[in-house]
Amino acid sequence: MKAPNFTDLANDHAQEGFQSSSYAVFMHPNPYYYKYYWWVFWKGSPCDGYQFLDTEYRLSTKQAFDLRNKLTSERESFLLYNIRLRRLDPINTPFDPQAKNWQGTEWAKAFDEDTDEEYKGFK
Repeated sequence: MKAPNFTDLANDHAQEGFQSSSYAVFMHPNPYYYKYYWWVFWKGSPCDGYQFLDTEYRLSTKQAFDLRNKLTSERESFLLYNIRLRRLDPINTPFDPQAKNWQGTEWAKAFDEDTDEEYKGFK
């Protein structure tokens, strides 16, 4: 995965024009299974390098896609990153948080308890 870097972003934009690159994992079609957090790196980001990919700068799905859409319409280059967390919901997900293979896993709130705004059915 390419580290977010202002210099590379500016150089790529200057040479090729508008660029959008994704280092994101695919979104599972069932929004009840996973919570996605996003980082949209662009010239207005608060910092670069792997420091940018810290929880402090992560965005909800709606925030990220609103920013991505704005940058795309303005032809402003960006890099897109995400992570997905399994949702802690015993009814709507197949994950057993007590299972040995999930020990130490960071869990997201159940979809119905998630207070983030929806974007096309995802929070």
